[in-house]
Amino acid sequence: MKQKSFSLFVCIMLIATILPISTTVFAGNVINPEIVDDVGDTDLVFLDIESAWFYENPSEPDYLYTSLKINDLKENFNAVFSIRWTFNGVVYVAGLDTFSYKSSEFRGGLRQRATFWQWKSMSRCDGTFDHSTNIITWKIPKNSIGNPQQGDVLTNTECSAVAGFPLSLIYLFMGVKDRDFAPDEHGTYGQNYVIQY
Repeated sequence: MKQKSFSLFVCIMLIATILPISTTVFAGNVINPEIVDDVGDTDLVFLDIESAWFYENPSEPDYLYTSLKINDLKENFNAVFSIRWTFNGVVYVAGLDTFSYKSSEFRGGLRQRATFWQWKSMSRCDGTFDHSTNIITWKIPKNSIGNPQQGDVLTNTECSAVAGFPLSLIYLFMGVKDRDFAPDEHGTYGQNYVIQY
């Protein structure tokens, strides 16, 4: 009886130490993203979202990274890509404008309406295109997105890829589905992200 009790105690202790690690997801990646989308749900592969995720680098705790994987990433056309989330009741966004005629602009901060001047008021940030993996990555200073601290939670995660003007007008007349949202179902969101550093 003592041996069974001891074995039961050891099992409970092991489960108690392993359970918090296995049930709490702190950081996403390409294999375990916070946001997942159906591939092929838009007519334009260069706007077709596959997934999106958040992560941090322990050597740069003042930054939040967000990544967006597209089916076939192109940089030389007019489009707007974004990842959005809520923190402390405020909506923030990682946004990117791509252009056929000038350099792309990475931005991160308070969500703005889709007007030129409001978008321009959002802070610029660093970002990269990786054409070999079809991944866009933003590096956003945390002080421009509400300064979240370790243990804070980002909720209502979602993303979009939308053709920009004049392509959006052309595609509208052609009947082409020129935008993608993830998750697909309106009013649903991806997984939360817990700030690590």
